[in-house]
Amino acid sequence: MRLEKLLRLAASAVLLSAGVCAADADAAPKRPPRRAARTRQAPAPARARFKPACPSPTYPSPPPAASPAIDSQCGLSGAGAGPEGVQDAVKNNFCATGATPKAVTVADLTDLQARVEKNPSINFGSANKGARKKGPTTNRATLRKLGEGRLVTLRAYVLIARQEGPESVNCKTNLPDHPAFHDIHISLVASPDVTEECASVVAEMSPHHRPDSWTHANVEKVARAQLPIRVTGQLYFDSSHFPCAAGQPAGAGNPKRVSLWEVHPIYKFEVCTAGCDGEGTWLPLDEWAKDQ
Repeated sequence: MRLEKLLRLAASAVLLSAGVCAADADAAPKRPPRRAARTRQAPAPARARFKPACPSPTYPSPPPAASPAIDSQCGLSGAGAGPEGVQDAVKNNFCATGATPKAVTVADLTDLQARVEKNPSINFGSANKGARKKGPTTNRATLRKLGEGRLVTLRAYVLIARQEGPESVNCKTNLPDHPAFHDIHISLVASPDVTEECASVVAEMSPHHRPDSWTHANVEKVARAQLPIRVTGQLYFDSSHFPCAAGQPAGAGNPKRVSLWEVHPIYKFEVCTAGCDGEGTWLPLDEWAKDQ
């Protein structure tokens, strides 16, 4: 009996202890679940007014009726930094050198491409290729010796025009995705008989100070008319891409063209309307477009 009583008392003590522990656990304050750490977003780059690199820039004419919004929101280097920022500033150059433009041809720009490819110190392309590092090039002094930054004029035919999308040079996604904030990419060929874009060279209409008549639609009208055109502007080397090779495209992200040398930006766009086998009668794009 005495042993049985002792056993009952011991069991009661165990149950009482368990109850107290459970009560303490229920009464203990519960910690709230941890919140996921917030990812800090990098602040958007400050918007900058477009300021040319010279006191007397050559902007296209006629000037737009209202100053384009991009001119007060995207600076000379766009959204680029490092070599890309340097290249963006060159793309946006309305201060090409030369009192009169030097006449160049598609063949001339093709030859300039061959000269670049013979110089391994000039890096270009969207990826490393053999011993040559990808662009943008860090050796623009060599490009300047070849003619980058010079005022040139190119007589050709419009094969096709494309409305570009967001790019670093125009502050990329920091501005609205609208044609007024983007370049117009124009593929030019030596003859209306040339239909392969890999035989073309490129000229670009910048959104900065762009005339109202300089639209993708109007340039496409010129392409359909198969009339000779003249573009005057800066000679520029686009070192972020590869050109076509042996008539074949370089792959995704590389616009079709025979040379990376461009007229960019265009300062003047003219259309030949008569006597085009000789000196020709040339009209600015805005005047030509009025009658179309």
